Amino acid sequence: MGFVKLNVDSSFDHDLLRGTAGAVLRDDKEKIIVGRNWKIDWCADVLIAEAVALRFGLILAQKVGCNRLIINSDNMEVIDTMKDGGQSAGVVAAVFEDCYFLACDFPLTRFEHCNRVANKVAHELARLAKVSITRDWFEEPMENIVPLLIDDVTIISN
Repeated sequence: MGFVKLNVDSSFDHDLLRGTAGAVLRDDKEKIIVGRNWKIDWCADVLIAEAVALRFGLILAQKVGCNRLIINSDNMEVIDTMKDGGQSAGVVAAVFEDCYFLACDFPLTRFEHCNRVANKVAHELARLAKVSITRDWFEEPMENIVPLLIDDVTIISN
């Protein structure tokens, strides 16, 4: 069995000090396993929102029973921090430490930076959490995500 790919992203509202997060898990054939979005009640900055999104995504991957995981984020600082063992300073340090230990629970993990285009489903899930209730989906994706999933399939097949 191949790797499962986890894409995570967040959005951050500087005025309200709140954020949202989105995560999507795909199998090695790019088929959606599950997607989920969350509200983040408090966060001080974008980096904390991105780290919390990663934490939520790793917990989702555990719940689904993933073993071999490729973790993608469009935030280079998140990826570099995790490649360096989750070591960070400041307010976000505890979140990165949680992420590191969650990642260690998987037999195999690999952290990779991806561009925003490759992360658009997770990005849209995070955006949708601002305006709707948070939820997860397995076989039937949220209506707003369907065009992005079709774009993903088109990009992959070309």
